[in-house]
Formats: sequence, C-alpha cells, structure tokens
Amino acid sequence: MNTCPTCGACVLYDLKAVDSVNELMTQWINHLEAAGRSYAHIRKLKSNLRHHISPTMGNRDVKTISSKDVFNFYSELLEKNLAGKTIKHIFDALKSLLNHLYDLEVISKIPMFPNIKVLPAAKHWISVETQNQILNHLSSKYFLFIRVLMETGMRPGEARALKLRDIDGTIITVERAIDERGNIRPTKTNKVYRYPVSSGLIYQLRTRYHDYLPETPLFELSKSGIQNAWTRACNIVGTSIPLYQACRHSKASQINEACERDRLCQLQAALQHEHVATTLKYYTLGSKERL
Repeated sequence: MNTCPTCGACVLYDLKAVDSVNELMTQWINHLEAAGRSYAHIRKLKSNLRHHISPTMGNRDVKTISSKDVFNFYSELLEKNLAGKTIKHIFDALKSLLNHLYDLEVISKIPMFPNIKVLPAAKHWISVETQNQILNHLSSKYFLFIRVLMETGMRPGEARALKLRDIDGTIITVERAIDERGNIRPTKTNKVYRYPVSSGLIYQLRTRYHDYLPETPLFELSKSGIQNAWTRACNIVGTSIPLYQACRHSKASQINEACERDRLCQLQAALQHEHVATTLKYYTLGSKERL
C-alpha cells in the first residue's frame, strides 16, 4: 500500500507486466478528481491525454520510457506547429504523472525533459470610456452583471455567486464563487473580499431586487450566455477583448494609470516644471537606480 503525495490517501496499483501510460494516467486523473482538484485542471489533463499523449505514447510501458523517447515526442509535437504554451501543458501533464509514479515507487527513475520556455501572452485592457460603450450595447439581462465586474474587478465566478444579502450600503461582500461545474465553492483564495462600488450601481441593484429575499441570487446566468452577450456587444463597438481582461485586468490597469498620473502631477508641482515632459525625462527613476 502506498500513500498518494497529492492528497495523502492510500493508493493501490495493480502492477502488471506492462503498465501503459494510458492506463496509469487515466487512473491518476481519476484519483485527482476524487481528491477535489478543480474541474478546469482535470478537463485540461484529460484533453492533453486524449489528443496528444495517448496517440503517441499511450500504449508505451511507463517503466520503459527513456529520455530519448521524451525528446522524440517533443520533436513530434513541434512538427505539428502547436503553440508553445500548448506543448508546455502537455509535457507538464506527462511529467507530473511520472513524478507521481516515482514517488510511489512504481518507476525507478524519471527521464530528462526539455526546458520549454513560453513568453507570457500580452494582456490588454480598455478605458472606462470603452467599457461604457460596451455596456450600452448589453441587454438588461447582462448589464448589471458586467457593470459589477467592471466596477469591482471581481472574478466572474464570484459575481455569479452573489446574493442580495451581500450588498451592504455601497459595499459588496464576496465570500463564495461558482466553479466550472456550477457548484458553489469558497473564493479562489478562500478569503472574503469587500468591494466599494458607486451609489449609482447600488441604486440599480436595489431597484431591481427591492422586493426580493436576502438569499436571492443576483445573477442566475450561464457562462455561455454571458460570453455570447459579451461578444455581441464588443462586435458592435468594434473591439475584441476577453471579458476577464476587459473587467479585472482593466480595473487594475486603470488604477495603476491613475496612480502614475497623480505621481507625475505631484513631481511636476514639486519641481516647478512648466512641462510634464521635463519631469518624465529627468525625474522618473525607480528603485533599480537607487544606490
């Protein structure tokens, strides 16, 4: 009997003459699912197994996989012109399985893996003015939901789990979220957040739900419905940006831009510069230049 390093549960492997990658990885994924790993993570593992790992290495005996086999697999994936991030996810899944089996002493060594570096994808953001243009083309069914996301920067799953009792004055409290399967969960960090919002937003929420009970969900919306409404509104405005970046990333970037603008104004005033260009040129050194 072995102990799983993932969750501490007891794991039994029925070792045979040949332990295929397909069989052991399926067993491992099922175990992760039973241990409560996120639905999104499990779905990605299953997809990598089905579409990439299984066709090439699925029938291989896991105990015979060598470093050469791994690098040959890497070459095959490169020939398919897959995105670097996709290839990294595939190898992360395979390596995690082999590390797991090594910890359980199912295999005696772990082969070498290529060092796959992926440049971070550019994250875009939009101004409050562009956000308002998009809001103007949303139906009433989705308007308040998107406005809450834009004003607070909270995650969509958290907004979908809001109840009327979470509104207190001009503060919205977030203590739960809806996961990929539609189940109520704690927030991503298991913490409670409180977001200040405008009195205008509170007025609109109170107007819509003035005669509802405190436990009433604010937004009973599907992910697909939200995405379709968002895409239609963006197309009308003539912009293309994911909902997460347009709300959460944009909120953070707007705050950062406002802080930077205030900082420059304070510097310009303190140094009595007529033009802010002078301040930018000579007096915007950061911590890396400090002796």
